[in-house]
Amino acid sequence: MSATKDDELAASVAAVDLNDQNAEKTQIPQASTTDTADTGDSMTAAIEAPAAVPPQGEGDDEFGEPVDLPPLEPKKRKTRRKKPASQRGADKPTGFEDFFADSPMTPDQYAQNKELYNPSIPFVDRIITAVGRFERTRKLTSERRDVLFKWLVFGGVEIGPRAYQGAPDTESLDNAETAAVLSQASANKDKYDVSSPTSLYDVDFQGVMHSFLSRRARAIYGFDTPDQVSTLTTTLERFMDYLLQHDVCPEYHPEVLATRNFCRSVGPELWHAAEALRHLPGDFNIACSTLSGGYYAEHYDGLTDWETEPDPQQQAVFVGMKPEEAQQVMSFGVAGAAEESVYKAYLDAVRTGSPVAVTDVEEIAGFEITRIVPPTPDCKAIYTQTTSNFRPVGRVYAKAWTNPDSQPEDLTDEEKRALYVSSTSPNNTVKPKEYVFFLEEILQTYLRVGTKIEATIYMLSCGIMFFDNVVNLFPSFDEFIANELMLDWVTPRPRKGAFDYVATEDDDDDVDVDGTEERLGTTSDGGVGGGHHHNDDDDKAAE
Repeated sequence: MSATKDDELAASVAAVDLNDQNAEKTQIPQASTTDTADTGDSMTAAIEAPAAVPPQGEGDDEFGEPVDLPPLEPKKRKTRRKKPASQRGADKPTGFEDFFADSPMTPDQYAQNKELYNPSIPFVDRIITAVGRFERTRKLTSERRDVLFKWLVFGGVEIGPRAYQGAPDTESLDNAETAAVLSQASANKDKYDVSSPTSLYDVDFQGVMHSFLSRRARAIYGFDTPDQVSTLTTTLERFMDYLLQHDVCPEYHPEVLATRNFCRSVGPELWHAAEALRHLPGDFNIACSTLSGGYYAEHYDGLTDWETEPDPQQQAVFVGMKPEEAQQVMSFGVAGAAEESVYKAYLDAVRTGSPVAVTDVEEIAGFEITRIVPPTPDCKAIYTQTTSNFRPVGRVYAKAWTNPDSQPEDLTDEEKRALYVSSTSPNNTVKPKEYVFFLEEILQTYLRVGTKIEATIYMLSCGIMFFDNVVNLFPSFDEFIANELMLDWVTPRPRKGAFDYVATEDDDDDVDVDGTEERLGTTSDGGVGGGHHHNDDDDKAAE
């Protein structure tokens, strides 16, 4: 090969290398570390250089065709507008508003009522029908429904779903039978003969209402607010109104009317009784108890750092009473309200420095208020002219009372015989015991003549009587009926092998751990009868 050809080949190779280097610089520009000016020019050229675009038609299978469309907007969720109260029925009357009255009945409704509540239908069936129709014609909240059902159960009606019966077939039933089937109320067959002379049950609307409101309702609901009392009384009052308007039980019309009027007027006394139970025994009785070694003795705790949670009712925390403060409260009360003989005996004890001793204590004794005497103007003058820290006291007279629901007193045989002889002796001239207590005027407003209280009673050597440790308080209309004894009653079930035994699916579970059969039963809420007030159904039967 000649020199000329060698030179041409070398020049060709150098040109190819130079083109490859220029192509790499175009695709990946890099700055040189040696020349700053050259680096700036090369970076500017690299940025301004257009990107390499493949020829048209190449790469379409890999990237697809370019589409020039606007971006998709996010899909908005449709908000459902809440129906107004008028369309939802929320503004319809509930039937418990003040001055509410049902619209006049049409002739068809009147004829239907005559069919449903025909006097020839047993009383129990008519009451059960009325309960079901009352539920459907009134907007009962859960609280009102609970009140109505609790009262019905206390009166002897059984409330509960009809389990294992499926959907009721009402096509072949008349109106009265259909209403009874759809109701949750029911009654045992032994309560259908209330008109019989040998019946164990009486229909006593007032007796059951008095007992339920005075004893059972407070234990269930507590009566922490006046609204709770109002809900209770208005619910029962409107049910009585329903019985009267629809003539459910015309044979008991006077009793139902009296019960309705009672429900209208009993609200304030129920609330005052609950307030009295929370605030008794009052400052004077607490002072006497503190000084005489009673329930509130050594109860003072001036350091209340342990009280960390706030009181929801914004009431001051009771920390007891100092002996010095208790002595002043007691002295003011005796000076303002005590009789002359009691005042002199107490004054002599204070002057001589001899302690006033406790001469008699009655543990958990009951008394019934017979008279309430508010503070006299002279008594109020003693307080207002001397101090503003204490409240004037008045007198409360009471007689001994025994709670029928209390446990019998545990006496020896000798004590029982002595008590029987003294009570049956014709020469027995012992007068009934009378109590005289001192009570603040504000607490006197919570009490009524006939209010019954269970507490521990003390008698001091100077003649002062006081009470502490109040365990129970009943309003003036309190009435004890035998229904109270049957609230937890379990109906016995015959043992296996007895002549009246009926086999059930639960027989395999009626065996005790030791192999003996357990006598099971079903609960019943009826009351025990006799001649006492126990109402059948609706104010109903007491067993």
